[in-house]
Amino acid sequence: MNKGLGNSINVLVVEDDEDDYILTSALLSEIQTDRFEPDWARTYEEALEKISAAPFDVCLLDYRLGAHNGLELLRETRDLGFDAPIILLTGQGDQEVDIEAMKAGAADYLVKSQINAANLERSIRYAIQQKQMEEERIRRIREQLARTQAEAANKAKDDFLAMVSHELRTPLNAML
Repeated sequence: MNKGLGNSINVLVVEDDEDDYILTSALLSEIQTDRFEPDWARTYEEALEKISAAPFDVCLLDYRLGAHNGLELLRETRDLGFDAPIILLTGQGDQEVDIEAMKAGAADYLVKSQINAANLERSIRYAIQQKQMEEERIRRIREQLARTQAEAANKAKDDFLAMVSHELRTPLNAML
């Protein structure tokens, strides 16, 4: 995923209130730097289905989802391997929920009454950029590990050949 200016960004909006979904979609449409393609999940269960079925670049997740809450869905999606950034949206600021959201793996925590197109765009862009940086860091670690393993395998091969060569030369020298 190499998202930047002018790209299409697939957004899953998990929101049980249609008016809030419409407001969020309107904010996304105001953003000029990228084209956002929102997909709407109205329930916890529908969100899980959509996450399993389609790739998303980012998820905007409402805290209140009927019988469930966004933190439950956040934890479950992480357990399922969904690694797109998730930004938790809430109707009221609550520092405890904010801290729990970050511990559960949320990329950001936004209070709906304070959201405008600019800070929503910043939050999404930052979350995607952080994910890309983490993916790059993991790629470099894997490459370094592969190099280290290859070097260790070559050293083991060289040591083995040196030992075999020594074991073969010792009896031959005695015979000569």
